[in-house]
Amino acid sequence: MSTTPLVFLALSITTLVALAPFVRGENDSADDGHHHHVVLVEVKKYPSSFVHPSIIKNACTNTFYPSLCHATLSSSVNPATSKNTSVAPTYHHVLEFSINQTMSNVASAGLNILGYYSIQDLNPQENNALDDCMEMLDQTLYELGQAIDDLHTLFPSDSNGGYIRSKSYGNLKTLLSAAMTNENTCIDGFSDLEADSEYLDSKIEQKSTRTTLKQDIEKLLTPILRMISNCLAMTNYMEPITHQETQQNPRLLFNKMPEDRFLAWMTVADRKIMKRSPRRMRPNVTVARDGSGNYTAISEAVKMAPNMSLSRYVIHIKAGIYKDSVMIPREKVNLMLVGDGMNLTVITGSKNFVDGFSTFTSATLTVVGDKFLARDLTIINTSGPEKHQAVALRVTSNAAFYRCEIISYQDTLYAHSLGQFYRECTIQGTIDFIFGNAAAIFQNCLILVRKPGPGQNNMVTAQGRQDPNQNTGISLQNCTITAALGLTMAERSNFSTFLGRPWRNYSRTVIMKSFLGDLIHPQGWCKWNEYSTLDTVEYIEYMNFGPGSNTRQRVNWAGYRSNYSEDIERQFAVGAFLHGADDWLESSVFPLFGTSQARRMQ
Repeated sequence: MSTTPLVFLALSITTLVALAPFVRGENDSADDGHHHHVVLVEVKKYPSSFVHPSIIKNACTNTFYPSLCHATLSSSVNPATSKNTSVAPTYHHVLEFSINQTMSNVASAGLNILGYYSIQDLNPQENNALDDCMEMLDQTLYELGQAIDDLHTLFPSDSNGGYIRSKSYGNLKTLLSAAMTNENTCIDGFSDLEADSEYLDSKIEQKSTRTTLKQDIEKLLTPILRMISNCLAMTNYMEPITHQETQQNPRLLFNKMPEDRFLAWMTVADRKIMKRSPRRMRPNVTVARDGSGNYTAISEAVKMAPNMSLSRYVIHIKAGIYKDSVMIPREKVNLMLVGDGMNLTVITGSKNFVDGFSTFTSATLTVVGDKFLARDLTIINTSGPEKHQAVALRVTSNAAFYRCEIISYQDTLYAHSLGQFYRECTIQGTIDFIFGNAAAIFQNCLILVRKPGPGQNNMVTAQGRQDPNQNTGISLQNCTITAALGLTMAERSNFSTFLGRPWRNYSRTVIMKSFLGDLIHPQGWCKWNEYSTLDTVEYIEYMNFGPGSNTRQRVNWAGYRSNYSEDIERQFAVGAFLHGADDWLESSVFPLFGTSQARRMQ
């Protein structure tokens, strides 16, 4: 953290805390109520005389909400502080002001949302939606705090009291993008209740309460969404300025990295683990249903894994079917799950929306702990299409998956946020079965379309980018999209299959050099008026092949493009799209996932 003075918020003492629920375990009593932990929010302030008006003006000019930007920065200045300081605030100080003030608003929103638990006629689904909101606010505080730490590593102080630039902005943008996604996830929980209220057997007055509750939550979180949007805009404004300074000033130590860098948080040891046969691995612990390992349940092995581990902790899961909803919590960093192979090691669950679980909490495997790896597993949600949203895998983490099979119907893979990589995976589903707002790359994956429920159509993707400054999107590279085994031509005539639909106004999906089967609708893409406009989305097809790849009858949206530039391949390569200048990407690390060296593994 910075060595500058810390000043607590000049509000009531209660605004210093944000409350978020602990995740209730499988064996916890439902009578325990809602448990929360406390997070202190500290806001740093600098002398007003050192904030030149031009800095604030320039920082706010390119934001979508300039009035809010000015108000945010003005409220972060402490005129009573001594004017004697050796550090004059610059653009990165201004950005830090804005992030800190956003954190205080998140804390206040959490306290307000706590009050809604006292509403007497809330049903269990609405209580679940409130729980999801509190968890997302807690995650937002964590990610905004990480963003400030990242900003400090971007501009570490030198021996002369000045600042030097040491790296690029990719990770900072990723953290801010994820923080914005969290607020949308909270609101989405109440939107899901409205859209599917007929499946909840609710009374008319309960529906009215539910609508009011959603509106109240949206009113609380909209200012936070806008503040994070402003932070992203300021980051994009700062980047070319400091890049120019870097070229002019040798003291600014920005190191330009090669474009073909891979996932740097994956160490050389990680690379060897991913290349090695599971039978040759040396795990830390083993899970086996027959009792021949250290544990019989995956969740128990995860629970006993070290917290905040600095080294890779490997859990080997022997062949077998494990009925176990597995959560990798935030404190379980550097964890790896290794199975004996797809269809051999199977993790299965059946949580779904109709049975009372939110989309967010329905996953069979949930990953929040950072730097997560998995290989040679099958992850299934066994709920049928009549159960609606039923997630097999949710990832709120920087994570990578190799040779994993992910199976459900609606909402199979929730690539929620941060940076994710999937290679040689098989993904099966129906509606929006690859969705979320991570920066997610899928290489050499087999994407299988299943039979949906009556009256339903299939959408392979539903990408959730809300702000043009978010560095998120879905990129499918060298993949195969075709019908699942056993899906007959007669059955296929009863529904249409689209490559995707836009979940937000700036939804971004790229499909390149992939085989598109004959079940793809000639229009390719489907609109979603409830959530997006079509002028600002970014949907790109590049050098695809197969019977479904003909683009002559594709949609004529302003945001749709096909085969327009070779630059698209470079823009959405692993190193570039997963933010090649970040501190979690590095050359020569994990070549299995590099585009040039991965071919050696075929």
